Amino acid sequence: MTTSFQKHKTPYIQISKSRIEKHIESFCTCLQFKPQQLFYPVKVNSNPAVIELMNNRKINFEVGAILECKSLLSLGIAPNRIRYGNPVKSTESIREAYCMGITYFSADSAEELEKIAKNAPQSSVYIRVAVDNSGAEWALTQKFGCEINAVDFLFELGNKLDLNIFGISFHVGWNNEHLETWNRVYRDISELTAQLKQKYSSFISINIGGGFPAHHGNQTEKLLQISEIINPFLLKWQNDEKLEVVAEPGSYLMANAGIMVVKVIARIMRNNIDWVYVDSGIFQGFSWIMGGLSYKIEALNTKNDGLTKKMVVCGPTCDTHDVYSHSVFLPDSISEGDLLLISPAGAYISSSQAYNGFSIPPEVVI
Repeated sequence: MTTSFQKHKTPYIQISKSRIEKHIESFCTCLQFKPQQLFYPVKVNSNPAVIELMNNRKINFEVGAILECKSLLSLGIAPNRIRYGNPVKSTESIREAYCMGITYFSADSAEELEKIAKNAPQSSVYIRVAVDNSGAEWALTQKFGCEINAVDFLFELGNKLDLNIFGISFHVGWNNEHLETWNRVYRDISELTAQLKQKYSSFISINIGGGFPAHHGNQTEKLLQISEIINPFLLKWQNDEKLEVVAEPGSYLMANAGIMVVKVIARIMRNNIDWVYVDSGIFQGFSWIMGGLSYKIEALNTKNDGLTKKMVVCGPTCDTHDVYSHSVFLPDSISEGDLLLISPAGAYISSSQAYNGFSIPPEVVI
């Protein structure tokens, strides 16, 4: 492995701009998209250097909270390139975003449409549709999205409220490798778009969301498999039905562009098991592990004579949950001062400090 990881004091996350560029290219090539058709979800990684790279590539942005709106505007992103994609927003957030010049919002209920109409009049709205998430590592169907048979009602209501109901969005679930689900969802959405196209002249856009696998294995190979299924639908929507098609690839662009470097601070035998302690824990961005997510852990430039041993890798905090993995095979030579690489670390790690733009509440001592 390269020794470039040893240039900085641990712990740190190294983000590769060249890898981000590579992922943008592979995504656009596989789905025959232009960068302008991408809306980067800021919650994935809000580093200003990442935002600048996306902006330079003419990629647009999706936000989920008012803090993300403010951050993008402060970096020079025009309001018309921002879509407020959280389907449930506070009245204050809608009003504030609208005052900033943001006029593209998502909704999935009558209540949300009424709030938008009152606080951001005549805005453009797309309806978030709940679809099958079978096979996704994390399903996204319970908290957000209206049923397909409710879309027509929301279009009608939006028109009565003098909103521009211009499209729909959906999401197959995070890190979904189940090809049958992709096929089934796109068939269902294709039937819906045909109906909406016939009935509503305002319907001009489909947002296919994210869910493209990036967390395990070769993400480009997996995207190629998915593209064989969904490209005929994408071409039909764009060429035959003359619809705008956009996507929100977050993990695909960022996950494998980042690697966290940590230092071993202790190796201790407990109950015949080696515990390797490192200088950053799961509560510093990797709390997703408690939800069942796993990460790759490997040693960097240790004296490896070929002997490996199953070990536990854990963080430094005084919390028993602070464990990256209870079963990692590492060189038996691992000792204090050695470096470990934990990946992928480019998505949902650093941004978890104020996830989706929602900060930890301040304390008021009384």
